[in-house]
Amino acid sequence: MALRKCLGCNIIKESSEMIKITRVHNTRDILINPDSTYFGRSSYVCYNKECVLNTIKKKRLQKSLKADIPAKITEKLKTLTGIN
Repeated sequence: MALRKCLGCNIIKESSEMIKITRVHNTRDILINPDSTYFGRSSYVCYNKECVLNTIKKKRLQKSLKADIPAKITEKLKTLTGIN
């Protein structure tokens, strides 16, 4: 399996153990892409509350994907990790 680095903690893990967020190549939409069906620039975050909060707070997702992140994506990341 492919190894990827978490934006929150910088630990390298298998991609299947992480949340994949993709900026779709032709539409530039930002999606949470668990089954890798979309082609584009992607970033990964652990299913860890601290990693998700750290990524959001330090705007690492925006820097990595080179795009603004919609609020619905941030909220979905929080619900996936159990952050209220």
